[in-house]
Amino acid sequence: MTSIEPITLTGKLVTLEPLAPEHHDGLVDAARDGDLWTLWYTSVPTPEGMAAEIERRRSLQDAGSMLPFATRLNATGKLIGMTPT
Repeated sequence: MTSIEPITLTGKLVTLEPLAPEHHDGLVDAARDGDLWTLWYTSVPTPEGMAAEIERRRSLQDAGSMLPFATRLNATGKLIGMTPT
């Protein structure tokens, strides 16, 4: 079985970083921008559930079924989200 290792991907506007517990506070701030977890057309964890969601995605990565990234805006360095499940 081929394994894909996490890497950082940098584009013109954003950088995708391998999702890590250190992204927690920035992702909570991003989710709070408009109470995104209340939107019916997307799935965003609540601020209180962010740590568990990061851990869930990292567990899926360990199992080989996901490669999750945090998304950072290059212009400001601010975290703006994470890749979908």
